[in-house]
Amino acid sequence: MVTAPTHSERDRFLVTRIIAASAAAVLLRAVLDVSYVTYVYPHFGAFSSAGLFPSLAISGSRMAESYIVTLLLSLWLSFSLYRQWRPSGIALVLYFTVVILPLSSLYGLTGLSPAFVYAVAASFSLLLIMTGVLPRVKVPRPSRVFVLMGTTLLIGMSVYVYGTLLLMGGVERLSFNLLSVYEVRAEFVQSMGPLMGYFVPWQATVANILVLCYGLNRRNPWLIGISCIAQLAVFGMTGQKSFLLAPVLASGVYFVWHRRNTLSYTFGGLVLVVVGAYLVFLASGNHLPPSLFVRRLFFVPAANHLIYYDFFSQTGHPLVMLSNSFLAPFIRFPYEMPITRVIAWAYWGRDFSPNVGYLGDAYAHFGFMGMFLFSMVLGFVLHTLDSVGRRLPPHLVAAVAAMPSMALVNSALFTSLFTHGLILTVVVVWLLRAVMEGPRRPRQSSLELNSIR
Repeated sequence: MVTAPTHSERDRFLVTRIIAASAAAVLLRAVLDVSYVTYVYPHFGAFSSAGLFPSLAISGSRMAESYIVTLLLSLWLSFSLYRQWRPSGIALVLYFTVVILPLSSLYGLTGLSPAFVYAVAASFSLLLIMTGVLPRVKVPRPSRVFVLMGTTLLIGMSVYVYGTLLLMGGVERLSFNLLSVYEVRAEFVQSMGPLMGYFVPWQATVANILVLCYGLNRRNPWLIGISCIAQLAVFGMTGQKSFLLAPVLASGVYFVWHRRNTLSYTFGGLVLVVVGAYLVFLASGNHLPPSLFVRRLFFVPAANHLIYYDFFSQTGHPLVMLSNSFLAPFIRFPYEMPITRVIAWAYWGRDFSPNVGYLGDAYAHFGFMGMFLFSMVLGFVLHTLDSVGRRLPPHLVAAVAAMPSMALVNSALFTSLFTHGLILTVVVVWLLRAVMEGPRRPRQSSLELNSIR
């Protein structure tokens, strides 16, 4: 006879998992330190003149301080998620891994000001509080009318997206060659139809991924195959490389997120990725693996946050204060071009769009106050995601939300919420709840209940 674990045994399991996850996170941080010192800065240090990769200025006390911050945040993250396993954790884990860990590494290895690093840590802590402490809101189940309307709109969007892509030369520019994505993307931008700037990301990061995850949950190879073909088609006609990442990320989250030691597997797996990429470079001299999986994946997003902080903390560079968005009718935009182009000209001397994650963008709008304000907005959205998906498998909801959550690493908050589909994800999860729960059972009257008794 198998007995259930006692309360003390469950506590020991919890503590063990928290310690293992935190140790893996600290190990990943150490590996990032070594990779920055031995690879990223030596081979891409020429960009340090633009501020992208700061010069080394290693201090023992600063290094110890940065590791203490890393350890405390990893312990809190692990405790918060293992105590209450929730879909919104995917956004927290992604931002912690891709932005906060390399940012703490840069803080320990270089002479950065601590103000922004500690503001990032405090903002992340605010997300942990809002998603892990606040009670979940009881969201009513959607009616059949809402489900029918939502399904019709999603199908209609898909028809419009693929129909417009085909009519606007999608077949002629169709290419799966990763070396020609920029040419394909340029042709796509020139032939975009109305609202395609919203509908294409929604199709590729929400609708197709929803079908994929539902197919995985139902073990339906037809749905899985259809979603993959649809995703390949939209990638081939738009040249957006992130669309290839979306099914891989969603599938990985689906299969890993429900395991007992998810965080340890995640951090440990990334350690192997970083070490493996660097070993490939040492063995073959090929820069592509470490440049992609070390420099681009970790240090570019973190460094872009520092650049935005550096620019908007200087005297003479006014904060934007949403004057390019919701508050445009009330506040004059203080620059002659979009923020991304202003940053590009100021630090690189050329015209392109170096995007930044939600906290870097938040600082550009309202300074440190904006970082906390935007974190509260994001925390509310993530808390709502947990509430609407509370009756669904957490790994299914997390997988559906993975790609919009990843956008927070490289995109502004409101861009992630609307253009990249985080708000739409909350809506489709709410509708998916009714689909997976099946028809609502009619309530029995008190007279019927008495007769049954």
